[in-house]
Amino acid sequence: MSLDSKTNPQATAATDIEAVSRQMAALREDLSRLTETVSGIAGRRGSRMAADIAEGFDEAKHYAASKGRSAEARLEESVAAHPFMTIGLAAGAGFLVGALSRR
Repeated sequence: MSLDSKTNPQATAATDIEAVSRQMAALREDLSRLTETVSGIAGRRGSRMAADIAEGFDEAKHYAASKGRSAEARLEESVAAHPFMTIGLAAGAGFLVGALSRR
């Protein structure tokens, strides 16, 4: 302890309060910069994630469309190759739906 603190405790208290106030101001400034940094990082990651998701949906849409066209083409080929079997299957499905809907 210094001689001033023994003789003038109010001056020491004022100096301590002033030091704590400066430290609190520095802490607020550091937290503000940290918040800005984290917001920037989150914004960049969020925009990249949104772009990746959009790209994934676009790829899934193209994949489903190509598979749908492929399945449609195979179905048309099958119907053209076996027309009577197709008619029989359609009639059987109709009877089944009719029987289930009566209950």
